[in-house]
Amino acid sequence: RNAYMIAAGVIGGLYILCALILLLGVRERRESSELQSDEPVSFFQGLKLVMNHGPYIKLIAGFLFTSLAFMLLEGNFALFCTYTLGFRNEFQNILLAIMLSATLTIPFWQWFLTRFGKKTAVYVGISSAIPFLIAVVVLDSNLYITYVVAVAAGISVAAAFLLPWSMLPDVIDDFKLQHPSSHGHEAIFFSFYVFFTKFTAGVSLGISTLSLDFAGYQTRGCSQPGQVNFTLKMLVSAVPVGLILLSLLLFKLYPIDEEKRRKNKKALQDLREESNSSSESDNTELASIV
Repeated sequence: RNAYMIAAGVIGGLYILCALILLLGVRERRESSELQSDEPVSFFQGLKLVMNHGPYIKLIAGFLFTSLAFMLLEGNFALFCTYTLGFRNEFQNILLAIMLSATLTIPFWQWFLTRFGKKTAVYVGISSAIPFLIAVVVLDSNLYITYVVAVAAGISVAAAFLLPWSMLPDVIDDFKLQHPSSHGHEAIFFSFYVFFTKFTAGVSLGISTLSLDFAGYQTRGCSQPGQVNFTLKMLVSAVPVGLILLSLLLFKLYPIDEEKRRKNKKALQDLREESNSSSESDNTELASIV
């Protein structure tokens, strides 16, 4: 109980710290074109526009299946290590290896996406977990192999949760170019992205609970039936691998590659410069009249 209370206090403190950094360190900048726009579009009209934007749907679908794959792995990895692999006393160290690997490789993925493009980085980063997820259930129980898999999983976790978020601003830029007179929909883009993350957490929990219940999982049991071990192997290997392959197919259909991203960026910059020059000329004309 004390450990949970301490952990809750630390996490709550981190939330407050991050909120303060966001509040005090970030200032919203409104573009001149937005200030000159007509009346804002209603929420439901904006939602319809956002949900009809093809790149956003493909990106959010790929992110949905990727998140579900890694959340299934995350939710069942403790039971898998305890009952299937027999590393009951090593789980905390294995989890630490995953977290350290994910944290330390974020700068690498940031360099990789700037060097080779975000779409390529998604493919390399997410698919790199597949051979290790297969190896951990195919090979005999081995602590060293488990640590290698943990490190590889951490590398893929960093890619899976960093790269799709880095692609979302590109979708918003593409949306702005297709709907130049419609503004203020960024909150819809980001809120549905977060919603689907929470949705996958609930779905993964439901799948895991029902699957283990049908397999005959015994709460607080020192050992589990063979069917439970087989189910855990499916939940941490076969099912995540299938979901990752499906997400890679959806990312393949994602139309914004590095070349299109650069074109969109240049087109938006031209629109901003044109809007700023128009605003300056209007101000000059008004001053001359006065």
